[in-house]
Amino acid sequence: MTTRVRPKKVQVSKKRTIHTYSHLWHGSWVLMERSQAEQKGSYWLWMGSLIFTAFSFEAYLNHVGTKVFACWNIFEKAVSPDGKLDILCEKLGIDLKKGEPPRQTVHKLFEFRNKLAHGRTVTLEPKQPPYDADENFEKIIEERPLTVWEEYCTAGNVLRARADIKQIMQLIHEKAMPENDFLFDFGMYEVSGCLKEGS
Repeated sequence: MTTRVRPKKVQVSKKRTIHTYSHLWHGSWVLMERSQAEQKGSYWLWMGSLIFTAFSFEAYLNHVGTKVFACWNIFEKAVSPDGKLDILCEKLGIDLKKGEPPRQTVHKLFEFRNKLAHGRTVTLEPKQPPYDADENFEKIIEERPLTVWEEYCTAGNVLRARADIKQIMQLIHEKAMPENDFLFDFGMYEVSGCLKEGS
């Protein structure tokens, strides 16, 4: 008669901290890189990269805000990203002049993000001047009127937004100095296992 050996039991514990802003930031970079490698369809990649940059920045403000203010959760839904940035800058002694780069970019980026997040159907009927009959009439006909958010979707704006937002994040991180928190770190994953007694 053979003795049946019971399989040993292992208790596994897992813990993962996810820095959402870092994942979104990386997504923004991936889309920007793809747009530079492949011209076809770049417009949609620029749009996605800009949106991810805006999402990343707001997620970063919430990430660092909880480290600077114990009561940050009251700001999270009640205050705009511009307002959150003002609150953090005042607390940390950072002077970012409104209307000047890099701060100006935050306003433009979130204006773009909000127009898409709260999108609606619009009809554009710009006033057109009379054209000279000798002009390239076919080109004039093909030029569609564009919304503000469509005009914002350019490679230049993607690069500018990422550079200016990164500069602001670095300034905030330097001043806030969160312990064991490195800018653009994806987070941490811990796993452990131990044999259960009697198994």
